[in-house]
Amino acid sequence: MANMSGLLGPGSAASSSEAATSADWTKALGQTLEKVVLSHTASNSCRKLRLFAGEEEFELWLEHTTEMLQEWAVPDAEKRRCLIESLGGPALDVIRTLKLIDPGVSVKDCLEALEHNFGSVEGPEDSYCKFLNSRQQKVEKASAYIQRLERLLQRAVMRGAVTAEQMDRTRLAQIVRGTQYQNPILLHLQLRE
Repeated sequence: MANMSGLLGPGSAASSSEAATSADWTKALGQTLEKVVLSHTASNSCRKLRLFAGEEEFELWLEHTTEMLQEWAVPDAEKRRCLIESLGGPALDVIRTLKLIDPGVSVKDCLEALEHNFGSVEGPEDSYCKFLNSRQQKVEKASAYIQRLERLLQRAVMRGAVTAEQMDRTRLAQIVRGTQYQNPILLHLQLRE
C-alpha cells in the first residue's frame, strides 16, 4: 500500500528504491512497446509482398520485392522471414535448401538463389542489347516508354553491363535515341546533345 500512496497523491514522496523501480519499469515498458511496434510494422509490410511460387513472372516479382525490402527499416532476419512467407512451391523449396546449408543466410543470398533458379538466362550483353534496341511504340506515351526503359536499364545494371556511374548518361542517350519526337522538349534534348 505504501507503493500505491506514492502514485495516488502528490503530497507523498517516493523513496529512492521506489523511484529506481519506477525507472526500471518505465524502461521495460518502453522496450516492450518498441518490440510490439516493430513487429506490427513488419507484419504489415510482409502483407505487401506478392506471392511467388515459381510460375509467375519472376522479373516483375523480383523488382517489386527488392524495392519493398530496401524500404523497410527492420533487421535482416525480419526481412528474410517476410521474404520466406511470400514464397511457395518450388521457390520455397530453393530457400529451404539454402537455409539447410546456412541457417543465417542473408536476404541478398536468398534473392540471388531465386534469380539463379527462376531468372532469365540472359547475360550482360543480352540485357544491354535489349536496352539499346528499345524504342517508344507509336501508341505508347513517353512516360510509359521511360518506365519500361528504366526496368531494362536496371536489369542491365544488375547483370553488370552498365555501372551505376554510367546510368544517368546511358539513360539520357537512350531516351533521346528511342523516343518518338512528338514532344518538342525531347527534340530540344537531342539538339543540345
